[in-house]
Amino acid sequence: MRHSHLAPDQAGRAVWITLIVACGTCLSPLFACVTPFAALSALAGLKLGRRDAFIVIGVVWLANQAIGYGFLGYPRTWDSVAWGLAIGACAGLAVLASRALCASRPAPLAISLPFMAAFTAFEFGLYVAGYVLPGSYGAFSAAVVGQIFLVNTVTLCALAAFYELAMMSRMLVWNVGSDRPEVSL
Repeated sequence: MRHSHLAPDQAGRAVWITLIVACGTCLSPLFACVTPFAALSALAGLKLGRRDAFIVIGVVWLANQAIGYGFLGYPRTWDSVAWGLAIGACAGLAVLASRALCASRPAPLAISLPFMAAFTAFEFGLYVAGYVLPGSYGAFSAAVVGQIFLVNTVTLCALAAFYELAMMSRMLVWNVGSDRPEVSL
């Protein structure tokens, strides 16, 4: 089996796109409307160009809505659709917030500050939407927001670790730029 010879940045981009879309799609049935959009938006904003980040988060949001309405039985009411649109808009805000803090920083802050900006933008956007749309005030209690933060943090760390493993295995197995023969899998 021959592997394509993508440039390292193209390969990394492809891996990020695949990880973000696959993760968002796979977590949607598990978490429904609590899918970790802040983490996914932060990584998309950090690791992809602006256009790609919005497209990828849009695809994740569409997949989330299709799974919700197609398989999880989301109610087909105006407020359910409005909340879905609010989640999509807030995911877009999270991308913008993470991109606003993309800069060269020491390792612990390189991801943590953009992630915190994405999480804050996402949750604040939903909180503001709650003034217009019907919902439960308990949805923004400290316990609920803490649980959502935990889900997003674990997702962010897991995807970052998985990406690093994918890039290491790519370098070890695919021998990109090497004069050695390709390894067949």
